[in-house]
Amino acid sequence: MRHASRASKSNRSSSQTGWCTVAPAARRASSSGRSSTSQSGSLEQVASPMCMGSDPGRLRARPAMPYCNRPWTGKPVDYTLITSMAGLTHSSEHLHEHYPEGRARAWIAWSIPAVFFLYEFMIRVLPAVIEGPLQHELRTTAGDLGLSMSFYYYAYGPMQLAVGVLLDRFGARLPLTVAAIVCAVGAVSFALASSLYGLGAGRFLMGFGSAFAYVGAVYVATIWFPGRRVALISGLTVTLGMLGAIVAESTLQFLVDRTSWHNVMYGFAVVGLVLAGMQYMLIPRRPAWFMEHVHASHAPGQAAHPGMLACLKQVLLNRQTLLLGLVTGLVYLPMGTFAALWGFRYLNTVLGIDDSQAGGLVSIIFVGLAVGGPCLGWLSDHLGRRVVFFRIFAALGVLSTGLLLMLDPGHEVMLILILLLVGLVVSVMVLAFPLAMDQNPCYARGTALTFVNFTQMLFAGIGQWVVGVLLDVEAGGAKDPTYGSGDFRTAFVLLPITMLVAFLLSLFLREPKRSGRGGG
Repeated sequence: MRHASRASKSNRSSSQTGWCTVAPAARRASSSGRSSTSQSGSLEQVASPMCMGSDPGRLRARPAMPYCNRPWTGKPVDYTLITSMAGLTHSSEHLHEHYPEGRARAWIAWSIPAVFFLYEFMIRVLPAVIEGPLQHELRTTAGDLGLSMSFYYYAYGPMQLAVGVLLDRFGARLPLTVAAIVCAVGAVSFALASSLYGLGAGRFLMGFGSAFAYVGAVYVATIWFPGRRVALISGLTVTLGMLGAIVAESTLQFLVDRTSWHNVMYGFAVVGLVLAGMQYMLIPRRPAWFMEHVHASHAPGQAAHPGMLACLKQVLLNRQTLLLGLVTGLVYLPMGTFAALWGFRYLNTVLGIDDSQAGGLVSIIFVGLAVGGPCLGWLSDHLGRRVVFFRIFAALGVLSTGLLLMLDPGHEVMLILILLLVGLVVSVMVLAFPLAMDQNPCYARGTALTFVNFTQMLFAGIGQWVVGVLLDVEAGGAKDPTYGSGDFRTAFVLLPITMLVAFLLSLFLREPKRSGRGGG
């Protein structure tokens, strides 16, 4: 009994540091009755926020569970730590013990990268506002323009697989500072471009730097906020991103009309440099107690965390995760193609809506996403189901995008409702992250999440180019084409088709037992 008591106390001690214990070493410790702290290597510990329950700061050690799953408790699970880094959350005692002004320091440390995420979302969707002037000035086709704009996603997506590793190695301050500088350089390159190659290079640099924004903000939150606050902070970060998209779609047209798209890009470059300086000055270094936890993960006698390639291999060999990536990428297409690039011109050409209104209407999609994401997350956690929502919302996607194609001019109220529904449909992508976690072992969950995010960005980039090519085909392949209403309607038949494919593929998705009610 004394031995069991010691082991129990050791497990509780291990849980309070934020580590996740995994088999088989846990079984050896349990059978021997010895404390994990007195026997080197008796417990394998993985420093991963992916293994956390509803409160990562109060994690319970669970022996002999290689997937780190826990029985359904009816409480929401904190799935917001979606990075592959070995960051640790902590209890509020840590923060106030080391920094009496900890609360203000935490909000300041998080707010700067969160504003960087707002900035990143603005430059992500900016092409939707300036696509017309760009094509007119460079005398290019829609397909070529779509290809050059898509280079943002070709940089953003793959970088998701590396951002976590860089944050682990260097902390948040240096990578986020460099990322903001890269965005500024990309904005200048874009503004100075006199060819599609220059535009593509500028978009690639902006995508490269933007890849750090959201993950960096969440990483900072996991260090400086108690575990129970991280879900709230992550939600606020997403809300700021949506706010950036809404501002970009609804107000930047005014600036472009009053000055030029060149000057707007120079302005973004200046803002990027300012953010770089603020991040370097105001994001504190990782505290000593945090670094002690990180170094402890590689203590002698303990198994090292599997490398990135091992985690990636695990994810790529998981058919359910590959299928989930396909479904999520297809569902995300209306955001990547319509809201982020071609929607502005679609409303101009097909529905006769002028520039002053088109941006505000397109931004309704982001409103739907901002509202639908948290609501779906709560409902999914409450019901303990993920897959059924993909099927329902993919079917709604077929309906909403089909109605958008059939809508005639003069029905603005109906247009607002349709665009809001499209945003709600796209919001189902937030469930891909917890579902990917449930589909994979604890050590590969971070990689699974970044893989899903990678597929979303990849499909968005390909979609922008494909719509442009379809517009060119419909316009007869002219060197300086003029696109009519029929051309846009035909090109955007892509959306209901891909939504239908997403629905059919979702029928093959399976609900992991551990995300269901009573699943253990």
